[in-house]
Amino acid sequence: MTNGTVSSPAASHSRMTNGTVQQSNSTTLVLNYQDGSQTISVPPGVPVTLVAAEKVDFTPGDVVYATTKKLPDGTLVTDKIFQFIPAATSH
Repeated sequence: MTNGTVSSPAASHSRMTNGTVQQSNSTTLVLNYQDGSQTISVPPGVPVTLVAAEKVDFTPGDVVYATTKKLPDGTLVTDKIFQFIPAATSH
């Protein structure tokens, strides 16, 4: 896996925002974050993710994300792993 920096075209104003929900309804979130607050419009059909600590057993083919730190000896260590579970499809 290779990590890199992604830059978007100047016309795009998309960005990731981590924050605490101050207010919400079905189509709008007001988030408090480090530099202030931001109102975010949430279009219908946007998947919402719940992050909850749970003991899991990984199997080959699982999709995971881990933030890692490289130690001086080259070993990678992590203090969290996120497992992505596909959403159930509804027909």
